[in-house]
Amino acid sequence: MFWNLQGILHRIQNQMPVHIRLPRFLRPLMDKLVASSGPRPGEIIHPPAALNLKRRTLLYFKAEACIGCDQMDRYIARLAATGGVDLRVIDARRGDLPEHAYGDQLLLDSRGELWKQYRVRAFPTLVLTSAAGDVESTLVGNPENEAQVRSQLGLS
Repeated sequence: MFWNLQGILHRIQNQMPVHIRLPRFLRPLMDKLVASSGPRPGEIIHPPAALNLKRRTLLYFKAEACIGCDQMDRYIARLAATGGVDLRVIDARRGDLPEHAYGDQLLLDSRGELWKQYRVRAFPTLVLTSAAGDVESTLVGNPENEAQVRSQLGLS
């Protein structure tokens, strides 16, 4: 396999996503490593006005060409509704879709301002936050099913 190390370093230095395919057995280890650099429970991140947080909210950071995001898209709205929390989907899409095409709960973050503020390093990432910005729980990666997500986030 040929790695363009200079290209990877350029992407990392400019805080651009790097897409690397890993063997299945390495994914949980990498998820833990990446999650350790992200927001932690108890941390306060002042939410930007664009998020319009009014109560507990599930922030769902996703990107295009993300297989885990495609799987989570099937149940994320149901998860938020049954968990009694608002949902904001922050899409790191680089395409040309206009922001107004996403509606009230979906935000286009093509410049990466929101995922940088929340130190998101991998997609999908879920951050459960209070209206004031207190991080209650986080989840990086794609668990096997909706029940695991619900349990790990404390949305039982």
